[in-house]
Amino acid sequence: MKKLITCGCSFTDSLALTWPKYLSQLNKCKLINKGLGGVGNYYIANAIYDTVVNSDDTSVIVMWSGIDRVDKAVNKEEFHYFDRYEVRDGWLHSGGPDYDSGNELFDKSRSSDRYWYNYYKTYHTQEESYLQTLQHMIGVQEFLSNRKIPYMFLTYKDIFTDRWREYKRAKNLENQVNWDKFHFPNGEFGGEYEWVEDNNLTWAEDKQHPSSESHRKFAEYLNNLDECRYLFK
Repeated sequence: MKKLITCGCSFTDSLALTWPKYLSQLNKCKLINKGLGGVGNYYIANAIYDTVVNSDDTSVIVMWSGIDRVDKAVNKEEFHYFDRYEVRDGWLHSGGPDYDSGNELFDKSRSSDRYWYNYYKTYHTQEESYLQTLQHMIGVQEFLSNRKIPYMFLTYKDIFTDRWREYKRAKNLENQVNWDKFHFPNGEFGGEYEWVEDNNLTWAEDKQHPSSESHRKFAEYLNNLDECRYLFK
């Protein structure tokens, strides 16, 4: 049986009825979905490295997350706040929207939010996070290409427009990304979020995530793409 490996953030969440579930049903293949809400691109890249064991009848679809989301691999012995913060399977995630140092969504009465508030205020730069995300994309791209594993890249929303060609140090990395392996539904840099908006589809109760029905329709849309059908041949 064909095997589909997927990963992403909440738009790919394995605990919800998101597009990977519907896409695997349409193609009658085994699904291994590593999607998890609030994760960033370091976690996503590492999940692919950790999950792809062999290339036999395997295809991969990655839905990249927010560029400014930060993931940290932690353990109880080395990370002082291990028991105080929300650590999931050995990972700590900043999660949520692309925070900046003044974002009021941080509840600074919570120790984990104070940690991330101080991190973004003191250490974070948009350029560094962009460079790292491009490196993760290139790493996964080369990892899969070297194993001759068919793959496709998506984004959960437009993560590129505000940074594309903005940084001199990113130019060569941008050129190294195989953009032919990306699919942007609106022909620009749009992701599933823009696709749902453009097609006037429905949202979940939080008004930030597509509804299950929208995820189902997005899976049908993907399934009709030549580059997606190629994954299941």
